[in-house]
Amino acid sequence: ERVEFSVGRAAFALSRGEERVVEKKVRLPLRWLKGFSEVQAYLPRLLLRAEVDGGEARRFARSLPLGSVPRQPSFVVPSGAAGAALRLSQRPGEDAVAISGVHRLRTLPGLVQRAERLRIWSDALSGVSAWEVVFAVGRVTLLVSPETQRGFSGEGQVLSSLASAAWQKALPRVRAQLRWQNEIDVGEVARATELTAGEVEAALAALGARGLAGYDCSTGRYFHRELPFDLERVEAMQPRLLDARQLLAENRVRRLPGGGDGEDFAVDGSDVVHHVRLRADSDRCSCPWFSKQQGERGPCKHILAARLLHDGDADTSVAAPA
Repeated sequence: ERVEFSVGRAAFALSRGEERVVEKKVRLPLRWLKGFSEVQAYLPRLLLRAEVDGGEARRFARSLPLGSVPRQPSFVVPSGAAGAALRLSQRPGEDAVAISGVHRLRTLPGLVQRAERLRIWSDALSGVSAWEVVFAVGRVTLLVSPETQRGFSGEGQVLSSLASAAWQKALPRVRAQLRWQNEIDVGEVARATELTAGEVEAALAALGARGLAGYDCSTGRYFHRELPFDLERVEAMQPRLLDARQLLAENRVRRLPGGGDGEDFAVDGSDVVHHVRLRADSDRCSCPWFSKQQGERGPCKHILAARLLHDGDADTSVAAPA
């Protein structure tokens, strides 16, 4: 059969005989762009929880109740010899992967028809899970947010890396080493740029937030790719980071004496002074937003402002979004 396709600035067209399909370019909502950058903050934190062969993947996918929306989280639990099978449970168990809204896996039955393996990854702290379908050639990864009402765009996981000064000087040198590698060797880049491995990792995380690098759970390495979006101004899409810089511009952040194994800051709020504690293991704030979220949706604006002052980045400005 004669098949033709064309790629233009406005559309992609595929033709076969009298049939013709056209996909037109559309403007993506801002929350989609933020979601693409947020996903990169989760991927390096995922751990492999289960792996089954294609036959078990197909059996498990057929058993999923995809038509209903359960109110409570469900748990996928490895079972059988050496965890070679999967079962769905309403109770958590050892190595169980929580998922809120099993119906969000409705693409799995179609994907696993030709799959060789299914790998399940998760981050227990955040509740994010990844479902990696492995084919003879290529892989498809479905990343599922912690709750049905929480999309990735509002999570704020990239804020900590954006507020850090660790990548500021290293980023242009690391970016110059990107040559469409499917696996980026951190040690090799560190030697070429005369940077530490930590500085390279921080720069790659920042590049991932800008759509200029991706992270592969299976290899545990970043790879070079450039999303066709203008993500250079990713900071301008983050209201919390803009608010933090505004607090610094108005001199509403002050260091407090003492602090023990970290540093303490006072941040002037609208009608109260918030206490921020920066520690190596975790940062905390006395504001109501942090008390509710407990860091699960990224740092609050007060922690970001304190972190910027702590890292000596208080004078760095960012343009407001158009």
